[in-house]
Amino acid sequence: MDFSLWPACVRQHGFEDQLRAAQAGGFNCLPIGLLTYRQLEAQGMGAADIRALAGDYGIRLSHYDGFAGWLPEPFAAELPEAARQVLGASAAECLEICQALGLSAICATGVFDRERYDTEQLATRWADFSRRAGQLGIRAELEFIPMFSIPSLTMAWDIVRGSLADGASVFFDTWHFLRGEPDLDLLRQLPAGSIRTVQVADGHARLHGANLFEDCLQHRLIPGQGELPLVEILTILQAKGGVENIGPEIFSSRLDTLSAIEAADICASETRRVLDQSGWRLAG
Repeated sequence: MDFSLWPACVRQHGFEDQLRAAQAGGFNCLPIGLLTYRQLEAQGMGAADIRALAGDYGIRLSHYDGFAGWLPEPFAAELPEAARQVLGASAAECLEICQALGLSAICATGVFDRERYDTEQLATRWADFSRRAGQLGIRAELEFIPMFSIPSLTMAWDIVRGSLADGASVFFDTWHFLRGEPDLDLLRQLPAGSIRTVQVADGHARLHGANLFEDCLQHRLIPGQGELPLVEILTILQAKGGVENIGPEIFSSRLDTLSAIEAADICASETRRVLDQSGWRLAG
């Protein structure tokens, strides 16, 4: 089982500081997104240099973090420019980066105009991209996000199941599940292997901030320090089986005030504690 430090937990810090923090916290994986890759390129680092630097810290770069270009018209007109920049790679560029960095999985989502595609069309497009990625040994995982165009586990599963693509799976974030439409019956019914990656975050019982976006990007809580039923959800996922990668993803103005190592350390220890309560056993 891989244990990932998602960059959101240390978003105020540079790439090497993130690697250093991941090592100190006992993580073995660090995902990487488009903006970080382009920033490192602008600093004169090639893909081989980036991989070598991660290797120096004993960290594997695992996931491409944030992708929407599996659709020909990926962006809704109202999507903020900041989101477009994060999610702005084409399918060709995303796969090229994955190959260059040796990434094994892609965290994709949908930010399209909801009137543009129906579920059958989405499943067809997802099948095309999943097979294209699979031919390169890369697993495509589809994340549902309640603020965007695939808001629920139900819709994500309908797309993945409808695609009939070998190895395609739903990417599962506990915060998104519990802040959206938490269908526990569906979660229990999903077959083993339908969820390969899990991000863990806690939250307040009620929204903090003006809306879901603000709550998501500023007020997530460290696992076990909030009021969401994480143990129940994680226990279901553990019993299901098939999860290969798990770790905290906590966008938090509080974590932003800490050093990278301090943030990674508390995220690691508290996530491990909640996972242990839920029946998970991580090495180390």
